Amino acid sequence: MALNYNRLDLLLQYIIAVAGQNDPYDRELGMIHLIKYAYLADLAYASQHNGETFTGLTWKFHHFGPWSVECFQQIEPSLISIGATQRTIESEKYDDFVRWSLDDDDLFDRLGDQMDLTAMGAVQKYMRMFGTDTYGLLDFVYKTKPMLAAAPGELLDFKVAVAAKKTFEDDEPEAELTVRQKKLHRQKFQAFKEKLNTQLEQQVKDNRSKTCPLPPRYDDVFFEGLAQLDAAAGTLPAEGEYTATFSEDIWKSKARHDPELS
Repeated sequence: MALNYNRLDLLLQYIIAVAGQNDPYDRELGMIHLIKYAYLADLAYASQHNGETFTGLTWKFHHFGPWSVECFQQIEPSLISIGATQRTIESEKYDDFVRWSLDDDDLFDRLGDQMDLTAMGAVQKYMRMFGTDTYGLLDFVYKTKPMLAAAPGELLDFKVAVAAKKTFEDDEPEAELTVRQKKLHRQKFQAFKEKLNTQLEQQVKDNRSKTCPLPPRYDDVFFEGLAQLDAAAGTLPAEGEYTATFSEDIWKSKARHDPELS
């Protein structure tokens, strides 16, 4: 799907409008917030549309999260066009950064009427979860399926997030037991209980008859054995800073996306 600038503008404008519904201290979004919320909306839409995103943006694994140059470049003109407030925060140590905000209930309603329901629901859901919590938002998007299936610098494949189709089968009706079958069932259950109680009683008797083991002896033999085990383990590395090098294959390993290994 080609990039749809109308949808991209609509999505960015809706994100800032939704943020405007938050408490006053939680309304200002930075570039990072806007980009990540746009990604999550695309991800939610793709999961219901065979991997096709809402905006048609090209998303990439950049540094520690999803990134789109086109999305970044479109933020300022898109938000200025609806009268969003732009606040520049100066920093001597870091580059200046911008925060955007908008408080317009009517615009929020009008934009919502134009939004796709899936993308709209994702924006509202994740805005409630994270708001302006940068760390929580970045941590969450990093662990999404397209990110876990890619390596740094690669384009993200949204087909891995396609919702699995689930089929539900009707439960088979249980056959009604006859009076005789019910009686046999009760008899078997009672016999099982009696057998289990007998085994438990015997186990208690056996445990009582066992001799209590002697407590461990912390003598010279014990400590000499510990010393030999430590020696067999080898020499510990000296304290200091070390650099660990990992194979590039780690990005595609099951450890990143297999829940049984993660």
